[in-house]
Amino acid sequence: MDNITKEQYKTLVTKLLELILGDISIKTVKQKKEEGEKHNYHSIFDGDGEDVMNIWIKGPKSKGCKRDLTLEPALTEKMEGYIPFYKHKRFSEVLVDYVYNHTGIKCDCVQYDYEFQNVVDDSDDEEYEYTTSKTRRYNIKKKKNIKESLTERANLENIIYDFLQDDFYPDYNWGPELFDFYREDVKEHGLIPFYINDSEAYVYYDDGTLEIMPWVCEKLNEYFNDSWYSVFKSWFEEHSGLKVKTMVDSTNNNRLLEESIDKNKKLINNIVGFDFSNNIQQVTSNYDIPMSFDDCVYGETINRYLNFWGPMYIFELDGYNYLYQDRGDFEWFMSDDENCTDYVDDEIPERLGISILGLRFSDIVDMYFQEEE
Repeated sequence: MDNITKEQYKTLVTKLLELILGDISIKTVKQKKEEGEKHNYHSIFDGDGEDVMNIWIKGPKSKGCKRDLTLEPALTEKMEGYIPFYKHKRFSEVLVDYVYNHTGIKCDCVQYDYEFQNVVDDSDDEEYEYTTSKTRRYNIKKKKNIKESLTERANLENIIYDFLQDDFYPDYNWGPELFDFYREDVKEHGLIPFYINDSEAYVYYDDGTLEIMPWVCEKLNEYFNDSWYSVFKSWFEEHSGLKVKTMVDSTNNNRLLEESIDKNKKLINNIVGFDFSNNIQQVTSNYDIPMSFDDCVYGETINRYLNFWGPMYIFELDGYNYLYQDRGDFEWFMSDDENCTDYVDDEIPERLGISILGLRFSDIVDMYFQEEE
């Protein structure tokens, strides 16, 4: 497989799919509804009219997927005889393109169930039979182009970064659309694990610790010694939106990397172009609001905001004062400019250049305001 190009592989697999499936057809959810059927998936049929795949648009989809392509067991078994690499990500990409070309529907995830086994359970008085299987999932959405940082990565860092992108992204992929999901999961459970091909690869804890599993550390150490530590931290934070304070190897709890507050501040200062120290003040009542906001928001409104969402903060940016409040699902900003402009779509973090790192303005507040109290 390594001796042929991607295009050659795609051509080969496409021909095999045509041989196995023939002219595929689709019955959409809308068509089913018109016929009195209520399903949350489109059904795909092969040239013989057999149900071979489903495209889930609601219901048990994989996390982060809008259209989840699942394969029927009969098709999975048939493919095992033709395509030995069919459960690989590259095959999934070809399969999704094949389905899109024939149906006009672009899927972003593929799920394979395989190695089916019939099991008889007679542990209770009554005997019953059921089927078990293994599952492999791939999220094949194209990764978003992420801008380079202000200082270009060294050649080795580029190599490590690309290596992580190719081999160590988690099942279901990740990205900004999952940031809130990760934060909520950590808040509720105290941790969130990330899996690669159904194997636990790294775990993030609510104290900012990122635990790396032995098999991941072993492979990365083999290739890069200890040069991958800082790249892995930046890569993880960039794609998960979770801030890492400490990285450990779960083999022996050895600390791989521990960032200091001062070092983080220096990085932020370089990115935003100035120092936030002594530039963030907390608002605990409407009396803390500068007069420049008098035409923008009433005192009773400020008190209502404080009671409902918690503390607010004031900072200065580009000659204007800004009110800031973390409202959970989004961050709210208001400027004291002539239009009393408010921002709720990450415009300010993007202007500062911190959103590219997966940071929210609340991270800036935590870093600077609490340290300066």
